[in-house]
Amino acid sequence: MRILVTGAAGFLGARLTEVLLQGGHHLCGFDVFDREEPDGWQEARLREAQANERFRLVKGDVTVAGEVEEAISNFRPAAVVHLASRRNLVWAEENPEACLKLHLDGAATVMLACRKLNVSQVVLGSSAHVYGGSRRYPYGEHDPADQPLSVVGAALRSAELCAHAIALRSPVNTTVVRFFSVYGPRQAPRCLLPSLAAAASRRVALPVFGDGTAGRDMIFVDDAVVGILRVLDRPAPWRVLNLGSGSTTTLAQVAEQVAWLSNVTLSIDHLPVRPGEMPQTYADIKLAEDCIGFSASVSLEDGIRRYLDWLQDSPPVFRTWML
Repeated sequence: MRILVTGAAGFLGARLTEVLLQGGHHLCGFDVFDREEPDGWQEARLREAQANERFRLVKGDVTVAGEVEEAISNFRPAAVVHLASRRNLVWAEENPEACLKLHLDGAATVMLACRKLNVSQVVLGSSAHVYGGSRRYPYGEHDPADQPLSVVGAALRSAELCAHAIALRSPVNTTVVRFFSVYGPRQAPRCLLPSLAAAASRRVALPVFGDGTAGRDMIFVDDAVVGILRVLDRPAPWRVLNLGSGSTTTLAQVAEQVAWLSNVTLSIDHLPVRPGEMPQTYADIKLAEDCIGFSASVSLEDGIRRYLDWLQDSPPVFRTWML
């Protein structure tokens, strides 16, 4: 299959690209390279892919219709996986216009280009942030998603609604995938697991936002990729699916596991809660099980261990931020 992946230089996009290439697919990676992360990270994530003759890289902005249409027109993909995003709560609060433009305009631009150029399938990446202040746990896809706590949640929910309106008048099969807390190798340093691992390696208190009781549904990156592959194999005219582990763990418990696996004494540095932080994320994955046969296979302990093992032997470009 010919597949175009937006946000291909990101943490999830790059891993998806690698796995699809291993499966024999032809890939076009589309990314703006916005330098949100440390120098060299985005390029390093795609180094192996760029050595593959079935991969091509296009630098472009998902909010610019001409650039998206040109990439699709030249590559002629059967499917587009739209992962271009920026889930940084602090950045979003400080730059709400940019957050809305990236997520809402980006989704609309991709959907309209796919409709115009006869792409048969779109997988649209979203997030548990759309559930916001809902107190119905675990979150189900049919639960109300009308109380976003963050600009990120509001922007992604707006993107979902826009995609639905376009999909109703389009032959493009569209699946919205709501990712929960994806983690694993090559994740941005500001995220939960990298920040905990860095503190553990320096033998300092592990940073946790709030009192540690907030819950997170943690899904290892390879499980998230499997979920996307299952969606691509089983298209549908329109659907929304949660991709999580189907369980929840407190931030303090995640820190405890990192400390234990790093062989350090647990000490927590409690930081102020960030604007828009959710008190709980917990995915009901029954619909994903029924529709695409998905279930997470990597336990949190195993996933953290895999991340720490990777960090120990990772290329220098991925370790300089820890010094």
